[in-house]
Amino acid sequence: MLSAYARFIVRHSYFFLFIIVVISTLLTVIPLVCHNIPSFSEPILGFETRGTNLAHRFIAWENLIDETRPSRKLAVNPKEIEDQIRMNQSYYNKIRKDKSRSGRKHPKKQHHKRKKNNSNIFATTLYSSPEINTTVDHVHWSYGKNVSIEDENAVFLKNHTRKQWKSLKNMQRIPDYHPNYASGVCGAPATDYAHLVVTSTDNSSMLSFENVEKVCQLQSLLIEKDEEDFNRLCQRSAHSEEMCCPIWSVPNYIALISGKDSCENLTRDDVKNVVNILRKCAGYFHNFTLMASCELDRCRVPKYCSQYDAVYNLLFYIIDSDAFAPPTFSETFVKNVMIFLPLPTSSTVLPYYIKLQDSNLSYDTLIIPAMELGLKNTLFDLWVIEDTWLIGLGGFFVFLCVWIYTKSILLTILLFTAIAYSLGVAYFLYVYVFNLEFFPFMNLLVIVVVIGIGADDAFLYVKVWKMVSKQLIRDNVVVDDNGLTDIKNVSSAGETILVQILEETLKHSVLAIFITSLTTAVAFFASYVSYIPAINCFSVFAGTAVLVNFFLMVSWLPVSVFIIDVKLCNNRLLILSTISKSIYEFGGNVKVILNRFIITCILRLHSCFVVILGAIGVCSIIIVFYYPGLHLPDSKHFQLFQTSHPFEQYDIYYRDKFIFERFGRDIGIGSRMPLRWIWGIKPVDNGNHMDPFSKGKLIFDDDFSISNPKSQTWLLEFCAKIKGQTFYQPTLGPLLPNCFIESFKMFMSRRCIDKIDKINRTPCCESSQFPYTKEVFDFCIIKAMESLYQTPRELFIPGVAGPKFIRSTYPPRVVAIVVEFESVVPYSMSYTAMDEFFNKVENWTKQELENAPPGMTCGWFLSDLQFYDLQKTLASGTLMALLLSAALGFIVLIPSTFSIIVSLCALLAMIFSSTVTIAILVLNDWKLNILESVAISTSAGLAVDFSLHYALSFTNASGTKSSRVKFAISTSAGPTAAAALTTGFAGIFLLRSNLLPYSQIGTFLALIMSVSWIYATFFLCSILNIFGRNSVKEAPTEERKSVSRVSSICSAVPNLESHELEHLADSNRTNITHSHSPSSISATTVVLHDDFENSLNKIEKKTSVELNID
Repeated sequence: MLSAYARFIVRHSYFFLFIIVVISTLLTVIPLVCHNIPSFSEPILGFETRGTNLAHRFIAWENLIDETRPSRKLAVNPKEIEDQIRMNQSYYNKIRKDKSRSGRKHPKKQHHKRKKNNSNIFATTLYSSPEINTTVDHVHWSYGKNVSIEDENAVFLKNHTRKQWKSLKNMQRIPDYHPNYASGVCGAPATDYAHLVVTSTDNSSMLSFENVEKVCQLQSLLIEKDEEDFNRLCQRSAHSEEMCCPIWSVPNYIALISGKDSCENLTRDDVKNVVNILRKCAGYFHNFTLMASCELDRCRVPKYCSQYDAVYNLLFYIIDSDAFAPPTFSETFVKNVMIFLPLPTSSTVLPYYIKLQDSNLSYDTLIIPAMELGLKNTLFDLWVIEDTWLIGLGGFFVFLCVWIYTKSILLTILLFTAIAYSLGVAYFLYVYVFNLEFFPFMNLLVIVVVIGIGADDAFLYVKVWKMVSKQLIRDNVVVDDNGLTDIKNVSSAGETILVQILEETLKHSVLAIFITSLTTAVAFFASYVSYIPAINCFSVFAGTAVLVNFFLMVSWLPVSVFIIDVKLCNNRLLILSTISKSIYEFGGNVKVILNRFIITCILRLHSCFVVILGAIGVCSIIIVFYYPGLHLPDSKHFQLFQTSHPFEQYDIYYRDKFIFERFGRDIGIGSRMPLRWIWGIKPVDNGNHMDPFSKGKLIFDDDFSISNPKSQTWLLEFCAKIKGQTFYQPTLGPLLPNCFIESFKMFMSRRCIDKIDKINRTPCCESSQFPYTKEVFDFCIIKAMESLYQTPRELFIPGVAGPKFIRSTYPPRVVAIVVEFESVVPYSMSYTAMDEFFNKVENWTKQELENAPPGMTCGWFLSDLQFYDLQKTLASGTLMALLLSAALGFIVLIPSTFSIIVSLCALLAMIFSSTVTIAILVLNDWKLNILESVAISTSAGLAVDFSLHYALSFTNASGTKSSRVKFAISTSAGPTAAAALTTGFAGIFLLRSNLLPYSQIGTFLALIMSVSWIYATFFLCSILNIFGRNSVKEAPTEERKSVSRVSSICSAVPNLESHELEHLADSNRTNITHSHSPSSISATTVVLHDDFENSLNKIEKKTSVELNID
């Protein structure tokens, strides 16, 4: 088959290359033109679990909530169904009546401004308003006197009021906008505004007069950085569309409290006075007496605490929570303060941030270490494309390596064209064959891997091609006066030799390329066992790209090399030839020295290497699997940028230091875990698990029946049992919807005849006894829920609990119910705490459902456990993928080496390579997040490559075990080092990226290449030198006679690589037999000494060379 393939390439090389180009181009262009270009505006999309037991419940729950929206399948209030039917009928009648006017344009909608979180304002009038005296006087005297604080506080209040009165009388309106204008016309700050953290480098308090002055100047500089964009984007004052809202900061609030028109006019006494006010009012703030909008006299606090709501806003928004904290409230040292800019936290402020980033975010001793502008996803989407230049830089390094080796710029360009085609074709298969729409940003990292693999394959193929062609020419062509020593001279002699050269090259390179590609692809495909869509998609794209690259390397590469070396003239510049020859001579000498050094070290110190590297490997296993172990993520926040970036600094270090951030979360540390039980809905996720947008459809449980009397009794008992469990949290106040059967029973206990309206409520009254018949339940539950939703909001706030009615039937029918309570367990990022909570409630639920009637047996429990499920999936899925990758690597080793001992030794080296790499990452504080999981799970598959090369070289050598080790080292040490160098450096260039995923994958690639080469070279060869066996196999005489010298070329590889100085023989002769396995060339991916002819001449002159290492 190879012979026919080689003959086809020789006869139709241009046509074959044209066909490959056309097919590859079409497959690459089609998805780029006919399919949407991937967007990375939501980088954490797909970082969730799909397919797990809990994930099925989460999706079913989301679908249930989604279906209870208006105009969907379900309703929580039956009256909504009647109203919807009536509205639809009215709308239909109106459409028919106004059909003739249906084409009229609608008036343009007015743009509404976004409402603030707090509706309170600093002052309702401007400073020049004549009503301001009356307002201040009224607020003061309506408070009255409190004799309990008449002493010190009364004196302080009197003096404070006198100062306020004098400053307000003399205050003038400022006509033009000033960044330090102390006004409250825009209300309180909010999380929707851009905010920046300011701290001091000299460890001084931010409430010191000097730092207050500096902050005043710093906030002016923040506007001057890009005044045009700032004025264009800023929030406008309610009193003037031309004036931006003032900045919310410590200096401006101090100026406001002190009656100054600008923070530039503050004095040292003003600052001390405000610090004193904060200390006096901190107690009211922390016991929730001082709240927002206290200026409207809603809070029983001193006037100086509530004026302008300044104290509340300072303690809640501006000053970190460590200052003025209970129990003493006397800590006046403020480490960090916040500056709120009147800019929205959205992508619209990106131009302002870019100019801000280019400047120095500091003023004197003040720095801005962190900020929140709402730009993380937008900036990531921008940088994920911009930082691809680092991938290109790594590719350029590999490009130079290939160019130096092949000495052909055209061949190098064709190789990288094939690599680009492999990515394009893989994307075509990804989109149209695998039908995957979701393309996570991690897929871009496949570029680095494919570039490294493609270069290694090119090194291998070109090396074998040169060796085979020159050896066959020497054997079959007589050198005449014209010097037929180049392969281009052979083409005129006929195609027989060319076919034989190509066939032998393919025979000794295709299998080697296939094994290396297979092990890498298997490592990626093994990650498909994960339940995380982003990892699944990455594994499919990466594995597919590697396999497509293999097919192009055995089709595109052979025909490209053939055309360039045979069909085209290859005239090189003299200067390039001289430089190339010098580089090869130097590289050859270095290689000889390194080979000799490695062989000497291993033969003499093999026991030390086994003990030392083995001990390190055992310690790494302990570190990875016992202590400290793989750290699970302890934050829902997924880090996108380097830790030093201001956005990440805010999320990691500063967010929790301010009270408004802790109170503004929907669920966070300290919140109670909800307890939810659902019946009527099957916990099934029937969407596409590879697409985060595909949530599937709601599946109803046809066996569910709450109207059955037994089901009613059991549910009532179930709710009573919940309240007796240790995980139940008693809650004050009425719980009308939480377990609806209880409130429904109360509803049914009312009198049948209303005394006032004389309405007969039968059968929905006390005449019906619990449990109710199916007919009574179905009829009265509608009345009960309509009545419940008419309850005042002080007693009932609609939530997710209660029965759900299907809209498609009339009268409405209950198809699902939700029972909800609160647990005593606080929300935690701790995997252990959440695992204990889930297992406890889940096991209790299963036990109760065993005794449930037939219509209630399919209920299930749910809580806010999404992060816990992600942690659990990462822990188990990563380990499973790692073991699967190692097992598949071992499966590849067995048929390749045909030796259990060699395979086990290689497996041990592979395991140690993987665990040492992971241990280094663990000690470097890597958390087991999404990207880290991919790296760890593929480490075994990537580490087995080098061990495979050494094992194959050892297996195919004969003689004593020492001589076989020499052969393996001479054959594979240099090539594997070059392979590690090219891939490792491609990863090292990524370390300069602003994006954490890029730098992490770069770190991993550089680390796994280095560690796996060290263990494959020093540990595996040393252990083979101890436990390996002698081999005296020799090819049969008849077979040796029939084999041409072309077939024995690979046996000469070590002689050629070592400049015939490191022959694989010790004091007695070592015979190396020919094998069709890729043992001696599978990893030969480095440059041989260029002066091949001289090497052959030397070998012919020295028929036998013996080297005694000892």
